[in-house]
Amino acid sequence: MNIPEPQSDPKMIDEMAKGYQAAQVLYTAMDYDIFTLLEKPKTAKDLAEEIGTDFELTNKFLDALVALKLILEGDGKYSNTSLARTFLVKDSPFYQGNLINVYAMAYDAWSKLGQALKEGVIPQNLDEKKSAFDKTFILSMAEANVRGPLHRIVKKIRDIPEFKKAKKLLDLGGGHGLHAIAFAQINPYLEAIVFDLPPVIEVTKEFISQYGMEEKVKIMVGDFDKDDFGKGYDVIFVSHSLFYHTRETIHGPLEKIYEALNDGGILISNHWMLDDRKNSSTLALWDLWLSVLGYPHHVYTVKEFVALLKEKKFSDVRVIDIAAPEDPSALVIAKKGDKR
Repeated sequence: MNIPEPQSDPKMIDEMAKGYQAAQVLYTAMDYDIFTLLEKPKTAKDLAEEIGTDFELTNKFLDALVALKLILEGDGKYSNTSLARTFLVKDSPFYQGNLINVYAMAYDAWSKLGQALKEGVIPQNLDEKKSAFDKTFILSMAEANVRGPLHRIVKKIRDIPEFKKAKKLLDLGGGHGLHAIAFAQINPYLEAIVFDLPPVIEVTKEFISQYGMEEKVKIMVGDFDKDDFGKGYDVIFVSHSLFYHTRETIHGPLEKIYEALNDGGILISNHWMLDDRKNSSTLALWDLWLSVLGYPHHVYTVKEFVALLKEKKFSDVRVIDIAAPEDPSALVIAKKGDKR
């Protein structure tokens, strides 16, 4: 036969090209709260009657969820897999519904990527512009953290000598406040303060109350680019906030952080960073997304960020690799002090 045979497997390309199909099935299942409803096994007929949908299509829809390994079928009834029970049922502590909703809301804008390549940005509506401050977005960031990143970070930080001795910590731009809550739980002598914008702090209060940490975790309202956030901190923790500053605008926040620390106090930065050893699709897609939306930001290399901290008088700069698949985060610890 003279027809050439490919020497590479096209499976990865096929999965990318058809990925929207599985995504739409998942988004629709979340809209109808299918997984919560299937905590008690049901037939397709029972479920269609409960949610008011067409029986034939509902049956095929459930079969698609089975094929995607999100639910199981047996004896004519459908039920959740362990994966769905863990992450897709509303009363699970690891529920991902708000995060999936944020992904779904971005779907239409992603479809305009070709337009953005010509025009420079994707036009945003008012809802997209305010989304970073609404409750759904803050809850989605909490959900993203409880599925693994939060625990990895806490395990790395708990043994840092300066953290063990710390009495006062500021979680700057702390959002949901779960980092501050976790830090206060593992350090019995620590008072933690979460600093963020007014609408964000309302969600923070809910998490502080949920974990019964009102005595150890406090709140402070403000914009850290414009407002004073106090002094006398042994630790300032900043997670996924500084890269919203360009190379030109980051100097002010870093100088304020330095001045707010006690002598010998430390900055702990947790951010996605470029690293010569890795090529992260997570980071590349996120960088592209912010760029086409027109959000000012800069993705730092590890070396670039370390050099920037030293330029701002920080010393004893250390880098801790989070070392998790598709998580390009790096913890950078820098001390306020004379030793360079």
